[in-house]
Amino acid sequence: MDPKHCLVTGASSGIGKHIACEMVEKGWKVIAIARRADELNKLARLLGEDKLIPMVCDVSDFEQVKKTSTELINRKIIPSLFYLNAGNGDEEDENFDLDLHKKTFETNYFGAINWIDQWVPVLLKKEGGTFVGTSSLQSFVALPGSAAYGSSKAALNYTFESLDAMHYKNNIRFALIYPGPVDTPMLKTDKPIPSAWKPEKAAKYIVKKVLKGHMKIKFPPRWVLLLGIGKRLPRSFFRVK
Repeated sequence: MDPKHCLVTGASSGIGKHIACEMVEKGWKVIAIARRADELNKLARLLGEDKLIPMVCDVSDFEQVKKTSTELINRKIIPSLFYLNAGNGDEEDENFDLDLHKKTFETNYFGAINWIDQWVPVLLKKEGGTFVGTSSLQSFVALPGSAAYGSSKAALNYTFESLDAMHYKNNIRFALIYPGPVDTPMLKTDKPIPSAWKPEKAAKYIVKKVLKGHMKIKFPPRWVLLLGIGKRLPRSFFRVK
């Protein structure tokens, strides 16, 4: 496990890109996973090709995840920390969209679970490790237009908590990040959202908390409070008029 390696999915932009930057700054060697080779190669040149390993992979495709994982194992690169950050958050309208639900779960849920399937057997033979899943504050409150996104994140919450209880004795941990609004293209709004964090700030906060061993990381504080209150409101409060 030396030098320290971590794997970051969704590393070509947004929070994932800045997590990769933070981890390199902390002295870790990063395996950066994304679909866009050009963006990954730019990041490798920026951070140093000896510090960041770019690997093109669609996390929703199990065979690609398996191939990428096998390549790393064959190269004797065994991460001890996995930031499973890749995701999408397309909203839906009044017309129920089954394809959107499938696509969202393939990325947000199975895009994390695919890596766990490949690496838990490896970590059981090593000294353990940590998986960090990117959930959302929206997983706690059912908002209009977020049925696919919110439910995919809620499923991730349950799975990570169950796996953490199962594998605690094996020194394999499953931490969760619960972001509120972060100013990335995924936010999909032309209007500024009050108290939204920049991805750089979010990444610094996440890395700091993860390396200190925190298992549930929620931000920004105002949105943690607001959605905490929202969870206690009657369902009629959120109904579209």
